Amino acid sequence: MNKVIATLLAAALVVPFAAEAQPVQRHDRAEQARYNQHDRGDRHDRRPQATSPRQQHQIHRFARGDRFDRNRAANYRRLDHRQVRRLSAPGRNQMWVRSGNDALLVSLRNNTVQRIVPNIF
Repeated sequence: MNKVIATLLAAALVVPFAAEAQPVQRHDRAEQARYNQHDRGDRHDRRPQATSPRQQHQIHRFARGDRFDRNRAANYRRLDHRQVRRLSAPGRNQMWVRSGNDALLVSLRNNTVQRIVPNIF
């Protein structure tokens, strides 16, 4: 019986000190409002950063009517419409090219993008 009472007294002395040793976490409402439900908790941007001029050109996405420059196209290749399933036959003075995962129909007269087939590769 004495051992039980001694153990309870020792626990009663240790528990308040252990509770004080834990840090108190307080969150301001402004800090909580800044991050929404889609935040993963890390505040660092983990997207790949382009470091060299060559890598900066690979990120470029073309839009219809843009002037096409093969140096800005990532993974540039001329395409044969017979070998790629979703491509129609190009018209006169047009050709299909690959830029990234997209296929672009480019006019040879003024070098502009006429049509884009996204995510074909």
